[in-house]
Amino acid sequence: MPLRTGMPVYPGDPDVRIESALTVDADGANVLSLAIGTHSGTHADAPRHVSDEWEALDELPLGLFSGAAELVDLRGVDRGAPITAAHLAGIAPANNDEPGDGEPDDGGPQRILLLRTGFAGAWGTADYLEHPWLDAAAAQLIIDRGYRAVGLDALSVDRTPNAGHDTGAADHGFPAHNILAGNGCIIVENLTGLEQVQSTLEAGAAVEVFLFPLSIPGADGAPIRAVARPLAAAPPAPQLPGGRDLSRTEVQDAADRLVAAFAACDTDAYFAAFSADATFIFHPEAESPSSRSAYRDLWHRWLESGWRVLECRSTEQNIQLLGATAVFSHRVATTVQTDHTGGRFASDERETIVFHRSEDGSIHCVHEHLSLFPA
Repeated sequence: MPLRTGMPVYPGDPDVRIESALTVDADGANVLSLAIGTHSGTHADAPRHVSDEWEALDELPLGLFSGAAELVDLRGVDRGAPITAAHLAGIAPANNDEPGDGEPDDGGPQRILLLRTGFAGAWGTADYLEHPWLDAAAAQLIIDRGYRAVGLDALSVDRTPNAGHDTGAADHGFPAHNILAGNGCIIVENLTGLEQVQSTLEAGAAVEVFLFPLSIPGADGAPIRAVARPLAAAPPAPQLPGGRDLSRTEVQDAADRLVAAFAACDTDAYFAAFSADATFIFHPEAESPSSRSAYRDLWHRWLESGWRVLECRSTEQNIQLLGATAVFSHRVATTVQTDHTGGRFASDERETIVFHRSEDGSIHCVHEHLSLFPA
């Protein structure tokens, strides 16, 4: 998740502030001042996070922070519900050693467990606090299978206390954190983009994950830049009748990525979803962007003026499959901050996006139609 001033943080954590400290005009160089908590954005928890007696971040071997991905799709778990041991029953052991082979463990995981809840798409909304969470038995199963690194696309491995709960953090504790951290397992939270890891794994390629934190002596955690890459070229995707037909899952995943990138103001990810010759129609605007580059320039001007998304909620979704082309429509409620003084603007719109699979197999948006939702 991009680090931005005013971004979402765990309830009670320090707010994120990013300001200009030096400028080229005044000082000869640009330098930003950062004020962030150690658990801001996508970050790693050291065992020290939940016990003064356990390892700090710099006391852990770097081998813990990279490895091959083992991913579990948990999008079927209800909002605010626990992830149980039954949900994780199919995960492979963290290493490839056969039981009783006599070979010692090298101290680092050969696999990193990634849990895809789908909640990255709710980033920046109140719903993000109502994420699925690991119950104690699920956390223990992760340890029993040998994992010393686990990450998920949600705010916490434990339930997050908020206004919708009767108990606070001090009342319900942090059982998953304590079980995982107490066994030397690092925890990575607020991941995004796990749909890309899943699709690559399903295509038959292994995926290597890198979760290296900032080097902060004695730290309980730190922001990271999470990166994944295929270890081998994926075999060609199986051809459906018609050759390049899109599936409902592919369209839904592409739409989820687009909405998440918009909500995070991730310009690169958002515009990478559109084809170079994509067309746009925005009503009731007098003029629509003439091209993807024109739309991107408009975005940059908005961001430079202090524009950012506070909430983006997608409902009433519908998918129409038309072979290699598909039409995705939804109702999207968006709240943006329009300037540095805190001005806000809310819109309720109907968006229709046309997706198309190109000859190389990639899926891009080729047309976007946005109009105000009728009252």
